[in-house]
Amino acid sequence: MSTSLAHSQPHRLSAGLALCAAAVCCAMPAAPASAAAPATGTARAAACADSTLIPTSTDLARIAAATLCVINQQRAAAGIPALRSNTALNTAASQHSLDMVAKNYFDHTSPTGSTMLSRLTAVGYIKPNEAWSIGENIAAATGSLATPAAIVTAWMNSPGHRANILDASFKDTGIAAAPGVPKVVGTGPGGTYTEDFGVTT
Repeated sequence: MSTSLAHSQPHRLSAGLALCAAAVCCAMPAAPASAAAPATGTARAAACADSTLIPTSTDLARIAAATLCVINQQRAAAGIPALRSNTALNTAASQHSLDMVAKNYFDHTSPTGSTMLSRLTAVGYIKPNEAWSIGENIAAATGSLATPAAIVTAWMNSPGHRANILDASFKDTGIAAAPGVPKVVGTGPGGTYTEDFGVTT
């Protein structure tokens, strides 16, 4: 049996199946999601190598690249420029995914109080005296639901996650998966994903 959980965090807090989305901005309003967004359903993963892999400790870079590819296919279909990979956001996403598995929680806020804002500040993405807007999607799933294609499909079928993915104001992203899932989600082979979004000026 496969299980799936996702979360996103936009200014429009929302939660769904095992998904969570979040977004916050400072001195810059978040742009609304494009009205030209593609229909919900299966993520377009045909041209993305490795989009059907289940995360293991040996393929995490390939998983991240495949997830970004599928995300950017969704943005292209909506007429939105591709997100560019950002080293600081990749670091924050990786640390959060690993932390959720290690400490057995599934949330944007860790048991020790770390938040999306504190994580992105700690890695140097958010700097003093700069305007910024940030968002975050998280997901955890087992079995075939843990592939990049399945995770992006789940996010695109959830309004808060979809809004983050199709937010044209976001320019940068960091994506990471950790092998395994928090016990609060399930057991068995799978992955715990974090995608951080941002723009700074």
